[in-house]
Amino acid sequence: METPVAPQISSQVSEEHRTAAEDQLREALDDARIDVRIIESAQEAADASLLLDEVWNVTGSGTTVLEPSLFIALAHARNYTAAAFDRDSGQMLGVTVGFFAAPVGTSMHSHVAGVRHEAVGRGVGAAMKLHQRLWCLEHGLTRMTWTFDPLIARNAHFNIARLGARLVDYHEDFYGQMRDGVNAGQASDRAFVDWDLTDARPSPLTDPDAQAVAAVRIDDDGRPQELDVPREAPVVAIEIPSDIETLRATDPRLAAQWREAVRRGFVELLADGWLVSGFRRSGAYLLTHP
Repeated sequence: METPVAPQISSQVSEEHRTAAEDQLREALDDARIDVRIIESAQEAADASLLLDEVWNVTGSGTTVLEPSLFIALAHARNYTAAAFDRDSGQMLGVTVGFFAAPVGTSMHSHVAGVRHEAVGRGVGAAMKLHQRLWCLEHGLTRMTWTFDPLIARNAHFNIARLGARLVDYHEDFYGQMRDGVNAGQASDRAFVDWDLTDARPSPLTDPDAQAVAAVRIDDDGRPQELDVPREAPVVAIEIPSDIETLRATDPRLAAQWREAVRRGFVELLADGWLVSGFRRSGAYLLTHP
């Protein structure tokens, strides 16, 4: 590959921003016992493609998450392609890919991130996201966007409560029908988030323990119950199952009911001007009305 061009740092990115990002990344890497580096070789691109296919269980489905050639093309165009490696074994544990987005020169869209199943829970995903943030700041980018499945509670908590990303939109069946083993047979609804990369340690807009009126809640049978909420309510909650992935495997019909109920809740509340301002670890989005 060609020698990388030195990045042009935006005046919006201060030395304080970069130093804070570096410190947080260093701590996360040490906690996870990994190193993260940019993918540039064809072999690493092939390994990264196989890892994503393993995470999304696409074996035999006739599809792949990201072709090795696309990794190479994105890297050659100076986009973000990175992988996490175990410090002891050198094994590739995770992959994340993003590309430049509008507004040009200020934003990146993070397209995909995956961690091997056996490494989930040790902080690999968090470290990769912090590496991606520092890379963006070093290239003058101050915003990052991405989508995630709004029914996956651990991702919602990480994105909203830990990173401080703002859920700004809800897209029904965003990708259409997907053929991988994780998403096949269900609608691909996605929440769209926007992260201010200069906000190093964000505070939640709403106290997670605040009293909230439920718009969608879990009834005694584990089913979604949809309720009308008064517009004057200070905080509204959309509850979700703690483990939708297991529910999809054991009761796909109930999982589909949750998709429909959460979709209606988000679409109606966002259209009425409500804003997502927090997330409870127990599994509830918190919304407020400005």
